[in-house]
Amino acid sequence: MRVKSCEVCSKRAARYICQECGREVCQFCFEPNMWFCLDCYNRLKRETSALESFQWSTPLKLFLLGFVLMFTGIIVMLIATVLFGTSAGGAFIWIFPLPPIGFGTGPQAFWVILLSVALTVVGLIFFITLRKRAR
Repeated sequence: MRVKSCEVCSKRAARYICQECGREVCQFCFEPNMWFCLDCYNRLKRETSALESFQWSTPLKLFLLGFVLMFTGIIVMLIATVLFGTSAGGAFIWIFPLPPIGFGTGPQAFWVILLSVALTVVGLIFFITLRKRAR
């Protein structure tokens, strides 16, 4: 019976099988903790280090914090308007991010919601027109 040589270095007898790619490798071309050949182990290490190297930049952190604060404030205002109401109508439009969403109660809420729907339609027409021109 002939002994297979290592499929990575071709110098020594193969004793292990890589769990990732199935190649037969010697003890020097094998990572025993992971049961990977050195090629698969190095590739996995590169992919993992690329994911770990992602850094949250300060502008991104500030943007996310601002978004969370704005969204929380909008929800609080919506709940307060629904629970307590106002005679003048506590309506507003949230434009960021698109599409506009109208919230509110009272006599003016209908017009605010209608305006938000109209802004949505105008925005869709605008973006569809831009997209057709880009082609």
